[in-house]
Amino acid sequence: MYEALVMAGRKVTVADVVAEVERDRIFYEQSGGGVTLSGGEPLAQPGFCSELLTGLKARGFHTALDTSGLASWETLASCAENADLILYDLKMIDDRKHRGTTGASNAPILANLKKLAGLKKAVAVRIPLVAGLNDGSSDVRAAIEFLKPFPSVKTVGLLRYHRGGQEKYRNLGQDGCFKLYEPPPDGRIEEIRRAFADAGFQVRIGG
Repeated sequence: MYEALVMAGRKVTVADVVAEVERDRIFYEQSGGGVTLSGGEPLAQPGFCSELLTGLKARGFHTALDTSGLASWETLASCAENADLILYDLKMIDDRKHRGTTGASNAPILANLKKLAGLKKAVAVRIPLVAGLNDGSSDVRAAIEFLKPFPSVKTVGLLRYHRGGQEKYRNLGQDGCFKLYEPPPDGRIEEIRRAFADAGFQVRIGG
């Protein structure tokens, strides 16, 4: 049997998704939870993202937007308008290192976060920690100093690096280009947690 690649998933409309969420309304009400748009990158489909958040918010659901922030400010602002919480990925402050690792500048990501903080939206910053890449003392200090002026950023989530995407790359025949990293040791993660906590942030280990 040939192991052909197949498309997974299906196309849906905003109305389809809202109807799906409505069927679970009692679960959200009892759990105190809500709906998070994540991905991938939800801002890659800005029209759908904005319309869906608007529709869910109008029906009283708590909404969250999980994004890397790598988009135009107009796109981010239109989607964030009806999100109660923004989950914002912040990989590193040093632009040179960011370019070398991700292939893109972090200038729009940092600029968008500054503007987002000005909207006084609740923002939870999430930092994926990679040993030898962004867990150094200078990296941690730079992140703290960047975030401290923003009162709407109260929570920082520290995420251990994982290799969840390795199998996807293997299935795409690109296993050789999957660069392996390691998470920092538990002791180092605890040191980073304390540094952010001492700076006044609420800190979570994990998502």
